[in-house]
Amino acid sequence: MIATANITNPMLRFADNLRDPSVHRRGDGYDLFYTRYKGGDWNIAGNWSVGCCFTRDFVSFSAHRTIAGPNFASPGDVVRWHGRWVLPFQSYPQRPQKLFYAESSDGYAWSEPRSFLDEALNIAWNTDHRAIDPSFVVDGDHLHCFFVGSEGLGTPQRANLLGHAVTQDPALEKWTILTVESPLMGRDRAPDGVENVVVYRADGRWIMVLSEGIEDQHLAMASSEDLLTWQPLGHIGIPLQQWCSFRHGAPFVWKDEGAYFMILMGEEDSSHRSSLGFLTSQDGLHWEPRPETGKLSTLH
Repeated sequence: MIATANITNPMLRFADNLRDPSVHRRGDGYDLFYTRYKGGDWNIAGNWSVGCCFTRDFVSFSAHRTIAGPNFASPGDVVRWHGRWVLPFQSYPQRPQKLFYAESSDGYAWSEPRSFLDEALNIAWNTDHRAIDPSFVVDGDHLHCFFVGSEGLGTPQRANLLGHAVTQDPALEKWTILTVESPLMGRDRAPDGVENVVVYRADGRWIMVLSEGIEDQHLAMASSEDLLTWQPLGHIGIPLQQWCSFRHGAPFVWKDEGAYFMILMGEEDSSHRSSLGFLTSQDGLHWEPRPETGKLSTLH
């Protein structure tokens, strides 16, 4: 069980921007994956990478390393699939922005990035021909991938739209896209759509927590009995702290010995300076952030 008494927000903040967290239990602690954005020009590939550090308590962090980069971002859930660990992420910012994964036998040493689900770039509603923000869910002998496509990038009408694909292929080469005709959700949730979903079990059902909106970004929730049909549960209201007062999103949720935990990306002003915070829940539905101190974390 994670001892949360000493965890404060922002949980992790340092010179570079931290975005898109995910967490994987390894040994006596946790690997925390994230997008590391160096700042400056968003369109320079060298400013983006998928990073990782190790923690036992979410207070002290060590062993920062690069998992994929440059030109990679947005790590998703690490899952066990046919005898190895698999970590999904995306290429960014160079076009085409598409889905990749790395695999590992031990959860520490990761392969070079390998692309997958390229067919998602060409489904009709994905008019910008990109696929980003992958999230994996294993259900029996099926691996589900939720991903985001887009329309209208660079215009006031832009929106991010959620797609869904499934496979039974150990090699992740053969996929069935379940949302060919229309996205799973998007403008129905916010004028500029949704992104960055995480899916987990709580309250006897599947729960999806997602970033709702782009400009006015916040958290929302949906539920499902079968991972296929989703019912919206509305906006997740959390007490706003300074580190996430301008915008918050890109949640990652996991369960540990009966309690639920969330790592969340927050921005405190329009400069898009981002850091990571920590929230807790007893039921996986209602969330409380840890107290805020405003400290600057360091990696060693």
